[in-house]
Amino acid sequence: MRKLEQFELNPKVLFIPAHKDKISVERVGIYARVSTAGREQLKSLAAQISGVTRHVSKIDDWHLVDVYMDVGSAKTESNRKEFNRLLNDCKNHELDRVITKSLSRFGRDNVEVIESLRLLRDLGVKIYFYLPAVLSAISLEQPWMPT
Repeated sequence: MRKLEQFELNPKVLFIPAHKDKISVERVGIYARVSTAGREQLKSLAAQISGVTRHVSKIDDWHLVDVYMDVGSAKTESNRKEFNRLLNDCKNHELDRVITKSLSRFGRDNVEVIESLRLLRDLGVKIYFYLPAVLSAISLEQPWMPT
């Protein structure tokens, strides 16, 4: 028997195609915010973006579309222009997934956060809260999410 035939008949050999038949890439947006424009807060903003960007770059199926940053975004100081731009991009179906460092960076006002999470759920946009060494998905189908 030829060697090639032995290779072809070997049931332990699994054929792996050179590429996937259908590649699905998710469009990702990163949201980061800090409450003031102070030096330490700006360092925190850079760290938020850097950490999440590094994580996104490691996932083959994710394509970073945009980074949305609010500075001085305490509720009384700003209308969170970048956050609103993020929501508009989601409404325009430009993003499949939103990643932010933590729930507290997503927003401080509970009503606004819940309304935004509902909107993203209804639009079919996934949201992940990235914490160092942990990527946790919050399922918007869970009972904790009031309707």
